[in-house]
Amino acid sequence: MNVIELEKGFVLNDNHQIKEQAIEKGFKLAHEVEETDTYFTDKDKEFVRTRTCLRIRKVNSEYMELTYKSKSSQDTERYGKKEVNIQIKPTDYEDLVTVLQGLGFIKYVEFTKYRKVYSKKDDNIEYNIMLDKIKGIGDFAEFEIITHEDVSNSEREKRLADFIADFNMTNGVEKKKPYRDIAKEHFDKINI
Repeated sequence: MNVIELEKGFVLNDNHQIKEQAIEKGFKLAHEVEETDTYFTDKDKEFVRTRTCLRIRKVNSEYMELTYKSKSSQDTERYGKKEVNIQIKPTDYEDLVTVLQGLGFIKYVEFTKYRKVYSKKDDNIEYNIMLDKIKGIGDFAEFEIITHEDVSNSEREKRLADFIADFNMTNGVEKKKPYRDIAKEHFDKINI
């Protein structure tokens, strides 16, 4: 059975407050990673407009994966969407870039993210808090639930809303764009 993830992100002044609350609520540090993401788009940038994801992610320089998430619609943005991940050897990075560019895709943006994930399971649902620091950009938090497909969309949405409401988000503003677009806009501004 497939799993569905639903998440909501926030731009933070500092992610220390969320970390403290997570620990108080019984969340455990599941892992820490350094991820370098390279996003690709088609020549017309349709992938950017539809929030289609084609990404190479290097994790701690130990492994790499190619990720595809189909375009977003109102429902998929609201309810989450499936993703396909293919594991690839990190030494094959340049070859993979060559293949993607040969297929007509262009590099859109690349950035490095330092992530700490705090997790807890309850009632067959995994609750995750990702505390992110994007190099040169700032601090973020993403609240995520992972459920099986048999959980209804309305139940998923309610669980996520209740999860977020349990935290004091006074120093955060809802993140309206994916990291890909936040990074691209940031780097475009400083390169003008």
